[in-house]
Amino acid sequence: MARVWLGKTRIIQSLGFGLAAAITGAILLLSWVGFGPLIRLEETFLDFRFKLRGERQIGQEVVLVAIDEKSLKEVGRWPWSRDKQARLVQAIGADGAKVIGLDIIYAEAEVTEYLRGLQEIITAANTAGAASPALREVLQQKLVMADTDRQFAKSLQAAKNVVLALPLVVPETRTMKPVAIQSITSPEYIKRSEFMLVRQAKSGEALEPHRAIDVHPPLKPFADEAVSLGHVYSLPDPDGVTRYEYLALRYDDAYFPSLALEIARVYLGVPRERMSLTLGEGVRLSDALVPADQKARMLINYAGRERTFQYVSATDVLHNRVPAGTFTGKAVIVGTAALGTYDQKTTPFSANFPGFEKNATVIENIIHRQFLEKSIWSAPLGTGMILLFGLGLGYVLPKVRALAGAALALSALVGYAAVAQFLFVKQGVWIDVVNPLLTIALTFMAVTVLRFMTEEKKAKEIRTMFSSYVSPRIVEELIKDPAKATLGGQRKELTMLFSDVVGFTTFSEKHSAEEVVAQLNEYLGAMTEVVFRWNGTLDKFVGDAIVVFWGAPLDQPDHVELAIKCSLHMRKRLGELQKKWKAEGKLPLDNGIGINTGPAVVGNIGAEGKKMDYTMIGDHVNLAARVEGLTRQFGCPIVITEYTAAHLKGMIEAEEGGDNRGRLGHVSLRKLGSVKVKGKDEPVVTYALESLKREEASRVEEEAPEETLEMTEK
Repeated sequence: MARVWLGKTRIIQSLGFGLAAAITGAILLLSWVGFGPLIRLEETFLDFRFKLRGERQIGQEVVLVAIDEKSLKEVGRWPWSRDKQARLVQAIGADGAKVIGLDIIYAEAEVTEYLRGLQEIITAANTAGAASPALREVLQQKLVMADTDRQFAKSLQAAKNVVLALPLVVPETRTMKPVAIQSITSPEYIKRSEFMLVRQAKSGEALEPHRAIDVHPPLKPFADEAVSLGHVYSLPDPDGVTRYEYLALRYDDAYFPSLALEIARVYLGVPRERMSLTLGEGVRLSDALVPADQKARMLINYAGRERTFQYVSATDVLHNRVPAGTFTGKAVIVGTAALGTYDQKTTPFSANFPGFEKNATVIENIIHRQFLEKSIWSAPLGTGMILLFGLGLGYVLPKVRALAGAALALSALVGYAAVAQFLFVKQGVWIDVVNPLLTIALTFMAVTVLRFMTEEKKAKEIRTMFSSYVSPRIVEELIKDPAKATLGGQRKELTMLFSDVVGFTTFSEKHSAEEVVAQLNEYLGAMTEVVFRWNGTLDKFVGDAIVVFWGAPLDQPDHVELAIKCSLHMRKRLGELQKKWKAEGKLPLDNGIGINTGPAVVGNIGAEGKKMDYTMIGDHVNLAARVEGLTRQFGCPIVITEYTAAHLKGMIEAEEGGDNRGRLGHVSLRKLGSVKVKGKDEPVVTYALESLKREEASRVEEEAPEETLEMTEK
């Protein structure tokens, strides 16, 4: 089987990094072009950050006078006549309000049936000349009393601090392309409310505020008596949530501030000539900068749900049920709050937020400088984080374990989100979280899927490669850690075992091929079970010979102990087979086992994709094969070399423990003498290993003939 992934660690790591780089590039591109779904997702995350932060404390500078259900019940349905509204303004002004903002439209004159009737009577009396001068004077006085617009204008004149709403009509478009504007001329009397100083921080149409195509200004008598006018245009984001205050709108060649901005300016006592609009930067009120984006929009820092600010019912004001001093020194906004009468907004906290409370929030933001903004480094920071997370995780994740990689990705995810929330709450800075977090998540998922696919392939390749060599337990260990399945040759200390059947050639000549194969398979199957029981690596079968080693592919510090115990178990299992064969009338087979310990080169050797064996080569491997041949010459079933015996002596001398690991009991180690084997210049000392009865203690016999036996076979 061709190895596609096993041993291709660098290729897998490079592929993982390539996937991460592709994801990073795609997110950077989507971020650069302003991909709509990602923008909306970022805005949704902004709402979540508001909720995560929770409601915040606000100042007491702003009071809302609400024309609520209670007011409609006591005073009458809305809209009220303007004499009642005049009384409302007079009462608020009399209590010492610093500025009064009327979030109500006054674009049309109010002509009541009573006023129209008086006008008709006066016209008829003047035309006929039938009425006396005294009657005409009385009628004129009644006309003045019935003129509610005049009464309202007088209330504005008396207050001297009222800001009126200026409705500007903006085309419904969300594109950044300019809308064709027809030739328009602003009414002269509204121009005193425009920005006196406008600067261009950068060039280009993209830095232009929205442009209005029409205006429905308040009546001139009202506008003349008001301290200022402010536009009330508001456009929610595509998902319906109102997140921005449009600080400025362009109409004709002038720029007009919003109602909330004008109320805040008057409250702060900033002269109009000290208020300037810098396109692409914000609005400067004296020494304070109100940050805005390229469309002159301010991100609203909502404090909580509706009724976060102090509410006072308008009917209580009209009926003098409000404690004195309630409005003293305050910015007071009058607006509708009864169901069906007000401009309903959706905010991060509520889907039922009155428009005039939105204005109150903007005023509070400006007074206390509670601004949220994207600083000039937000975009470079977002790009840098995308690159850092994408390429950084793409480099690291393929190199670490799955659990460590998951912990790293989770730490990056949670850490960046926590930093973003900290900057949002403590510094009022909005940095993008969706694109960086999406980079982390997609990179982690891509690398994880890649690793899952390649690890599964590796496991299959390892199982295919080693299932015939080693026990299932070792195969599973290799699957858990494929790095241990080193494919290239490596030099390791091994303990090698060679075993073959004694007199197998004679046995084959005296029996049929079917009998030989059947009995040999039974023998080899039993011996293989024993080898796998002691976690040996089955190198190969060579006819009737078995080649096994310990110490690879997994590191086995106890490789000598495993080999010795395996050889003794093999002899015991062979004894059981011999009894069975005798009972069946078959010739009992016998075997010889040779064991050696030493360094060897181990690895997959052969032709890639055709025929390969996981095997060992080296001088000590040859020595183990030669030692196995000594079993017949010495008449000993198990012969080991001095290198293996050196380890074995320590195990024989070890004290008895709980599980007897590292200890060998009830065995005899007897020195056979020095042997000069073929292929080695120096003689090798050999030992015979035998199993003793359980009542016999282990022993080591070092007496042996001094002469060196020279072995010429094998």
